[in-house]
Parts: sequence; C-alpha cells; structure tokens
Amino acid sequence: MKKQIRNRQIRFLILTLLIFFFSVISTGASDETSFPFQALMQRLAQDGFDSEFLSNLLMDPRMELNLSLMILSLESRERADFYAQFLSPEAILLSKQFLRQNLKILRKAENRFYVEKEVMVAILLVESRFGQNIGKYRLIPTLASIALVDSPDHLQKNYEILQDKDPDLSYEWLEGLAKRRANRAYHELKCFLHIIRYEKIDPLEIYGSYAGALGMAQFIPSSYLSYALNQESFEKWLLSEEAAIFSIGNYLKSHGWRKGSPIEKKKKILWYYNRSKPYGETILQVAQKIEQR
Repeated sequence: MKKQIRNRQIRFLILTLLIFFFSVISTGASDETSFPFQALMQRLAQDGFDSEFLSNLLMDPRMELNLSLMILSLESRERADFYAQFLSPEAILLSKQFLRQNLKILRKAENRFYVEKEVMVAILLVESRFGQNIGKYRLIPTLASIALVDSPDHLQKNYEILQDKDPDLSYEWLEGLAKRRANRAYHELKCFLHIIRYEKIDPLEIYGSYAGALGMAQFIPSSYLSYALNQESFEKWLLSEEAAIFSIGNYLKSHGWRKGSPIEKKKKILWYYNRSKPYGETILQVAQKIEQR
C-alpha cells in the first residue's frame, strides 16, 4: 500500500515537472512572438541607451517584425533595366524644371563644394524623384528586423530555402552574410536612435527605404550624422530641397569629388553613395542630358 502511494507521488511529481517545463517553453515562445525585439532591446541597453526610452519605442504596437526584410537572397535586388526610367524624356524634363526652380541654391552649392549642379539634381531624381518617393517603410522596425536576420531560427530558415536552389551553399558562408547584414542594420539603428533622441517628431512615423535610407537625399542614418548639412530640425531636413542639395554636395566633396575629375573617379565616389554600378553610370548620363540645351 505504501509502495503504491509512493509510486503515485512520484508520478504526480513527474507530471507536475512536465507541466511546468512545457508551460515555461510555451511562455517563452509567447513572449518571443509578442515581443520579438527583446534581445535587441537588451543589446541597445548595454550600448548605453536608456531602458525607458527603448521600452517606449520598441514595445509600441507599431513595432512589427518585417519578415519580408529578413529573407536572404543570393541575387541583387537591383537590376540594370530599373534605371532606364530616369533617362526618359519626361524624367529629364522634370530634372531641368527642378534645376531652374532651384538654380540659386544649386549654384551656391556648386561653388561651395565644387560639385556640378547637374550631378546633384541627377542624384535627387534617382534617389527620391525630388521628394516624391522617400520610402514606405517605418524606419525603426525596418532596421530592427534586419538586425535580427542572423538569429539562429531565421538563419536556419533562410539556409533551408536557399539550399534548395543551391545545394552547394555553405551554411558558414550564409551565416557570415547574415551577420554582416545584421551588424550594418544594428549600426544604422543606433545612429538613428542618436538622431531622434531629442527630436520632437514621432520616431515611429519616420519612413524610409527598405535599406533604411531617409529623406530627399536618401541618406542612411550614419551618412546623415557625418555629412548632412541641416540648419533646422531633422524633420525639416527630410523634405528640404536646400538641405538635400547641400548635404549631397558635402557628401561628394568629402569623398573626393571635384569638378573635372576623371569619369572613373566619379563613378567610384557614386558607388559609395549607392553601391551599384548601374546607379553611378545613370547619374552621370542624367547629368549630361540635363546639361544639354
């Protein structure tokens, strides 16, 4: 009788432990689902950001994990034929109109930075169509999502999908790619948090590109901190034609641009602005067409 009671007690204890174990797993999964940025918040706090500031920001209902941005690809998002639209007669006419409307500012920037005004106009055309297209992604969730692309679960999912396309794909190689992408996004997220920390604008209502580029000039946050010329607030900079022109001029000059420099040198500098060979070629072609009477 005592033995039966003891066995029942043991079975009850085992059952209790199993219930506790699975409840912990379930709770952990629920927490991760409801707040996927927990690890990111801890990392940012360790890097010196205020916990209350982070909590208010990252636990906001608008902070949604963007899974589409966490898909790794072995192919470039950009295609050379994408840039053909910027060489159309309509695009060149629009560029010439912008140049005429902002000629005074453009000449001032050209004299200050030794960058051709037509090049600055071409960049604004291609980057944002003069402010018409500054991006449709909430910047903070965008960068936060990409910063988690190297997490084990997402990395494994990406590997399984890509291995079907390329059986020779190395997990280590893909892991390195994911870590580089995640680290870049994390760095840009930190830069952006520094930018908006004392701004009056709602930081979760700032939109940019899928890569985290901002404003008419489509600067990533680190470029904004280093090269943006802004006399007013960050919010005003986003859609200020004058601020965009001067920021682009400052960026190009800081990277070695000079009027009359060899074409190859100019292409190299434009590659830093947007790491795409067709991009640089298109900017120079647009600038040439704008210059033509």
